[in-house]
Amino acid sequence: MVTAGSGAVVVVGGYGAVGHATAEMLAEWFPGRVLVAGRDPARAARAADAIGRGTTWRQVDVTSAADRARLSADAALVVMAVERANVAVAQEAVRRGVHYVDVTASPQLLRPLTDLDQLAVRTGSTVALSVGVAPGLTNLLADECLRELPAADTVELTLMLGTGDPHGRDSVRWIVEQAATASVGTAGAGVGGGTDVGRPRRTRVDLPGVGRRAVFPFPFSDQHVLTARHGVRATTRMCLDSRVLTWTLFAGRSSGLFRLARRLRLDDVLVSALVWARVGADRFVVRASASRSSGPAVTRAVAGRGTSQVTGAVAAVVARQVLTGGTGTPARVSAGVRHIDQVTGLADLVAELSRHGVMLE
Repeated sequence: MVTAGSGAVVVVGGYGAVGHATAEMLAEWFPGRVLVAGRDPARAARAADAIGRGTTWRQVDVTSAADRARLSADAALVVMAVERANVAVAQEAVRRGVHYVDVTASPQLLRPLTDLDQLAVRTGSTVALSVGVAPGLTNLLADECLRELPAADTVELTLMLGTGDPHGRDSVRWIVEQAATASVGTAGAGVGGGTDVGRPRRTRVDLPGVGRRAVFPFPFSDQHVLTARHGVRATTRMCLDSRVLTWTLFAGRSSGLFRLARRLRLDDVLVSALVWARVGADRFVVRASASRSSGPAVTRAVAGRGTSQVTGAVAAVVARQVLTGGTGTPARVSAGVRHIDQVTGLADLVAELSRHGVMLE
């Protein structure tokens, strides 16, 4: 296995909005070791040149077994900033004792990635999941609420995305793909799916600095992790800073418009329109609330600017913590599959993200 002090720090998708932010921050801490990897050599080369600090690049197709093996052969850590062959990339990395960080928000990837735990323990690899804004900051906020109210049986998570933020194409595509899902069930079944215990509904919440907003259930993976680990009924809801776009998005979901667009192969057209439709601001808000069936709720919130930038920065902080122990708590991350709360604490992370205007509300 390549040691923490040597070997490449690979960012797959390092030229996308999230991946570029991750690679740029990692290059500050690990100059000469960061490698931008992806299918497009021209974009990878431009990103590496823009980042500087000895950053290199490599053309890699992660759907190729040979490319995956080559990618992990001289790596100390792999950050997966795209959603493509994630499980196969993780399996190859873990088999070689290489650390792995994934920013995926898809619940369907949780089970196969979590199943790598025993192998990771044997090879000394850490697999870090629930990394980003949602999941990520949402998990940490929920944990803070549950520490203050340990008897809570319900956790409500809310994410408001800024529509003026230059979201990466992959991020927008993920939202469109999830919106094409026929229905969104509760996370009561836990990690990996199962029979829904109920279907969460639209509700209204007070968001700091924004006011009262309508929010809609959305299938982020954080709710499944919280249910499985804490035994609570967790639901994640989302809105956009633009009320008009929020209602358009979820009316399109409930009416089947996004499913129709997929059947007609108009996904790319829809994604392109949303990528360029920057009609709001770049501010995001993340809120968590824990409560019992009776009694007051405990609420925590974080706000910042630039969801993609902050997601990338979270991934970079987690990667550094996994590799070196960083400056936060815990000092070292043990081998196996770990979620963000087992890698860093909320206060430490928010301090690291202050350059992006992230603060507790």
